[in-house]
Amino acid sequence: MQHFDIVIIGNSAAGLQAIRTLRRLDRLVSLALIDREPRPAYSRVLTPYYVGGKTSRENLYLVEEGFYPEFGVTPLLGATAVSLDPERHQVRLDDGRVIGFGKLLIATGGEARPLAGASARVCTLRHLSDAERLRALIASARCVTALGAGLVSVPVLSHLPPGVERHLVVGSDRVFSRLLDAESALLLEEHFAGAGVQLHKRDDVVSLDEGERLELRLASGTTIPSDLLVVGKGVRPNTDLARGAGLPCADGVLIDDYCRTAHPDVYAAGDVAQGKDLVTGEPTVQGNWITAVEQGEHAALNMLGSSCAYRGSLKNNTTEVFGLELAVLGYCQDDAPQTVSWGSRFSGRFRKAFLDEQGRVIGASLIGETNDAGVYYQMILGRMRLPSRRLLQGANRHAAVQLYLG
Repeated sequence: MQHFDIVIIGNSAAGLQAIRTLRRLDRLVSLALIDREPRPAYSRVLTPYYVGGKTSRENLYLVEEGFYPEFGVTPLLGATAVSLDPERHQVRLDDGRVIGFGKLLIATGGEARPLAGASARVCTLRHLSDAERLRALIASARCVTALGAGLVSVPVLSHLPPGVERHLVVGSDRVFSRLLDAESALLLEEHFAGAGVQLHKRDDVVSLDEGERLELRLASGTTIPSDLLVVGKGVRPNTDLARGAGLPCADGVLIDDYCRTAHPDVYAAGDVAQGKDLVTGEPTVQGNWITAVEQGEHAALNMLGSSCAYRGSLKNNTTEVFGLELAVLGYCQDDAPQTVSWGSRFSGRFRKAFLDEQGRVIGASLIGETNDAGVYYQMILGRMRLPSRRLLQGANRHAAVQLYLG
């Protein structure tokens, strides 16, 4: 049996940041990384761009194969962790190998929620293999339908070749309902319509027939003849390993302020982890890159013996759809105590700030140019009051706001 001081399961944002943090502070601790995909880490965020032909496969990779030996990591790639015994400090792999550990980080991410009764022309997009399949199918598609207005399905529609018919089916009353308030979502919907997207709200795919094309029947009674259905109805955290080991889970693996699970030597981070939201204080699976990096770093520090509490996670999503930039930070829901908005879709720059009862910024949605997203992020972290609108709209707004932040 191989034994390592620290074992990381998962080869994306949280796992990579944990490796970098561990090696920055300790060059001697032995490290192993387990991941089921037999390749270096790559960016899932960029896969819609690859599917749409906007970037190459090579540009997806976050690190090269030499990263692992350079950082003194034993890579166990192409191997799946099938069971975990926290008390014996052992992980069993699908090939029968048993890996021992001193500390363990579960960073297994999440899996796209599938559609029941799916056919060969119904796709999710979570892994590189999904992207390869979807890219091949799109090449000959005349009509593509997306189910669920998420940060994968909408960018896929956005990057389709000109002339392809586009349909977007969402079960809620607006796009990006888990991210955006109604006003901001409406601005996006108007932009989507201008780009030729046919939007079906408060609707769902109830059945499909596969012939020369897919016949998608919606709950509303509408039938869409489509060549392809892209399912983007959210991500399910990969908690099976933790649940099988008896670690408490809700939506994700429950962690404390130190990114520890219920077992003192087992940590979790990234899209599989459910920890405190900075604004609400509620246990949340945040599911964004920044949170995964922050939790990966804190887990690494604490596995090395520090007592480094994580302040809590924030929603932090940035994308570009149909040529329009979008950033959503913190708490951006209709029930926020106060809101302030300015700009419009016609100006190409809309801002909406969400405030608590004391007037402190708890969230912000930015539509159009989003270079100042970091400023709003810092305001949320610092529990700051919103500067005057004149300051935020001025020609030197970036310098002015930085001065305001100190």
